Amino acid sequence: MRLPSWLLVLIVTSGLCAQDSDSSRALNVLLFGDVNLGRSVGQELVKGNVDFPFGRVRDSLSAESIVFVNLESQLTDQGGETQHPKYNLIFCGPPAGAEALRRANISVVSTANNHAYDYRMKGLRETIQSLRSRGLLFTGTSEDSVSTFPPAIVERNGIRVGFVAYTQFVNIPGPWSGRISLFDEARVRSEMESVRPAVDLLIASFHGGEEYMDRPNGKTQYQLRFLADAGADIVVGHHPHVVQGIEYYNGTYIFRSLGNFVFYQPQLEWTQKGLGVELQLRKDSQQAEIARIRLIPLQAALQPYLLHDHTEKQTVIDRVVKLSNVEIIEETGNYFVNSIK
Repeated sequence: MRLPSWLLVLIVTSGLCAQDSDSSRALNVLLFGDVNLGRSVGQELVKGNVDFPFGRVRDSLSAESIVFVNLESQLTDQGGETQHPKYNLIFCGPPAGAEALRRANISVVSTANNHAYDYRMKGLRETIQSLRSRGLLFTGTSEDSVSTFPPAIVERNGIRVGFVAYTQFVNIPGPWSGRISLFDEARVRSEMESVRPAVDLLIASFHGGEEYMDRPNGKTQYQLRFLADAGADIVVGHHPHVVQGIEYYNGTYIFRSLGNFVFYQPQLEWTQKGLGVELQLRKDSQQAEIARIRLIPLQAALQPYLLHDHTEKQTVIDRVVKLSNVEIIEETGNYFVNSIK
């Protein structure tokens, strides 16, 4: 199959664990929620404390896995400012945030979210330049006005995983049309039809819905399912800042919201908990499949960490079970999606 030239430049390959073509291959993909490298985290980065945000989880983010997060802040040099002096909902991280992501073994980020234009075009362009300078893949924004937003594709162990990203809205108006991937049904279908034959697994990131709600509203539910119908194998949601449920819909797993990751919102109980997802992939000579899905309860914070206390982990899982149509089982202290209820 011949791929379009704009697609080829976004494919990153790795020779990890080379195997014979006849043998099965394995790969883990880790998905996490909202990452804000602005505000007080940004001040640590400005001081040069590059390992601050991910220091407590870095060892768990294996370099042999593909690791994805939603980058909720621009990365731009604003003379040391990481939050607007008057409006606390406008914030950014410094360019050093890209190095923090790289050191944490994060492979791909979504830049399509409501904060993608907080510091206008300078912030948007410098975010892209900062990520590229550290060899990080991104999807969801473009330096130039484009009709489609190229996916990020990572190939490891002979398995190709593609990422696309969409946002329901952007906070600040401006001439960003064509530079931020706003959800549009026709474009979603076109982009997914283009990338679907080129990958073994297609993951769609969706930023939208209502903050702090247990379940998506009708519009958001429709759009999450639209992404599944358009060809995504996995749909992963962001923006509510709390963990929502898992829906198995027409062969696609929809993680409605993974909640916070590197984000400090102490005002509510559930803004301080997040969920990671580990997709365990297998590929034989015929096709790739999701062999297992492991759920990873975590403490969201300025410096997040994975939960180890059984009671704390179970509290997060109980919430997910309540809001989901899938069955979750526990095996030796780990939690797996087992089947559909």
